[in-house]
Amino acid sequence: MQGPFANSTNRPTSRDVQPPHHETPREAGDDTIHFGRFCAVPHSRQLLMDGRPREIGGRAFDLLMVLLRSNGGIVSKEEIFDEVWPSMVVEECNLRFQIGSLRRALGDHGDMIKTIVRRGYMLVRDDTVPEGGVAPSLGIAPQSKIDIVEKVDKDKPYIVLIDDDDGVRRAITGLLRSVGHSVGSFPSVKAYEESDSVHRADCLILDVGLPGQNGLDFQAELMKSGLRQRIVFISGNADIPMSVRAMKAGAVEFLTKPVRHQDLLSAVDLAINA
Repeated sequence: MQGPFANSTNRPTSRDVQPPHHETPREAGDDTIHFGRFCAVPHSRQLLMDGRPREIGGRAFDLLMVLLRSNGGIVSKEEIFDEVWPSMVVEECNLRFQIGSLRRALGDHGDMIKTIVRRGYMLVRDDTVPEGGVAPSLGIAPQSKIDIVEKVDKDKPYIVLIDDDDGVRRAITGLLRSVGHSVGSFPSVKAYEESDSVHRADCLILDVGLPGQNGLDFQAELMKSGLRQRIVFISGNADIPMSVRAMKAGAVEFLTKPVRHQDLLSAVDLAINA
């Protein structure tokens, strides 16, 4: 998938970046967390190294606190999304960008942030022992199954989601199921068309930048075949001509990532009741 729309990787902005200041740091309160040469001060949202402030963005600081509070354990991507980007659907590239920002803030000690393939992230601290006293394996764990096509329940709206980002599919699928919808989730148009359970959906949530056939071309194909599918587009790299094309062709809504949960649910509700 292409890069997110309108700097959705949360590159430091005036809101996000805490500029370094040279005031004498506040006395460490009970909430201060020490790790190695660093300490994180939640009440002032400061990261100190040897007592001196380090420049760190707001999202990166939130990410640091999530990792620190895990006490040396692995934190899944889903847990990080829930804590750092609450009530939003965010692509994994946003998380990777903030991991990079945090490592830069830690300087030569950035390697204490470990990527656990297909599981999440952890902060390795010499002063903590993971629960159970055993260090977690850093090997590849089996990927959780995201794309489980539910048996269509005639009493529930059936939503088809096509997006090539695992994190986005997982988040949206969980959100839709939490409000009582049946969901079929697919990483590409081809996977959807080749599935054993192709049903006429009450709503199709469709990413634009898909591998193989993109979302806009699939919309055009559906129209040529006479199927006027109610589509909600989501995109991390949208522009005005793209959104105009989608809406002129009958899309219910065109949302840009990161997508707020309520905006997506409102668009799906509009499609279902159209």
